[in-house]
Amino acid sequence: MNIRPSRHRLATAFDQYRHTLLRWARRPVTIRVFHNLNDRALLVGYHGQPVTEVLAYREPPASRSRDVDLVEAAFQLCNIGDDPEFGKPDPRAIRYRDRGNRSLSIGDIVAVDGRFYACQRIGWRRIPQPRQLNERRHGTTPLHRDQRPTPGSDPRSPDTQH
Repeated sequence: MNIRPSRHRLATAFDQYRHTLLRWARRPVTIRVFHNLNDRALLVGYHGQPVTEVLAYREPPASRSRDVDLVEAAFQLCNIGDDPEFGKPDPRAIRYRDRGNRSLSIGDIVAVDGRFYACQRIGWRRIPQPRQLNERRHGTTPLHRDQRPTPGSDPRSPDTQH
């Protein structure tokens, strides 16, 4: 006996799936940046060392892309985003540098909506959630709770705390 679902039921299931995907695509993406606290991380990379959150911001839905593209954009933001030689400085990068933070390097972490990626010599490697400390070091200023983006805030606004 061959039972096939009716066309109406298939269309309804497809519409529900499409609605879920569209709702997900319109949602802003949360990006979080962490500095590795190990002094040797630049040489050995990330191997489970504790990290400190130094930057958090939200990307608008229009910029939604693959995780690797968002991670690379965060890397550029933390390394050259405040330099006028590379275009108009990003206010988030200026605030990041004004707080005394160093450039992103090998062993540092970027999270995209809770998925964590460690910076390698070339590229990125997905990792489980790292152990976090709220510790200040030379070139690393921890992010305070009040500096995290709030839902509905304009991520590119200079008035928004990131």
